Amino acid sequence: MSEPLDNSTVNQSQKGLTFSEKARLFFQLPSIFHGTLIGLVLLAAKVVFYLTQNWAFVFESPYMFFSFTLLVYAIFMASRAEKNILAQEFRFGKAFFTGFRVVVVAITLSILADALLYEMDHDLPSQTIQIQIEKSVEAFKQVSFMSAEEKDKVIEELKKQKPGSFSALIGGWIGKVLANSFWLLITSLFFRYRPNRNEWLNDTQNEG
Repeated sequence: MSEPLDNSTVNQSQKGLTFSEKARLFFQLPSIFHGTLIGLVLLAAKVVFYLTQNWAFVFESPYMFFSFTLLVYAIFMASRAEKNILAQEFRFGKAFFTGFRVVVVAITLSILADALLYEMDHDLPSQTIQIQIEKSVEAFKQVSFMSAEEKDKVIEELKKQKPGSFSALIGGWIGKVLANSFWLLITSLFFRYRPNRNEWLNDTQNEG
């Protein structure tokens, strides 16, 4: 079993390390662990919904809220762990990329679940399109600023979708990563290291 990261391990120069050694240090990061953990939970949830014939629940607000809450919790746990490791070096940039690693890993595994299920069941993409059309029609009932022609155009575009295609999966992955990156800019302000206002006075080097 590999030993956990500590301050000296993180701060040591990586010059002379082999690729496998660098990879081992990278995968020991708490952000990779928590991103993988949440990603596997989302992957398993999608498989369960599919097997129990509740695939439509993936597109419901409760599941989206559940996914978002898990992601925020994973970012919080990873940030707290890496902040303890890096201490004063855990500035805004490092806080952002800690959360970014969690997001990328978790979303990648979630999208992988979609790819596997679409590959296994060739009827699932059409089922997904039908679910999205039904959701759009329901939403249109609450919309008054769109004309009938505009609504018809949206439905026609939905019918042209290919959810199981490589381009659609990659596009969905990019969109989700970018969307989460925007709010990471805000959360990183809270998770970053913030020096205590009395820290300078408490430094023994500054004692009279």
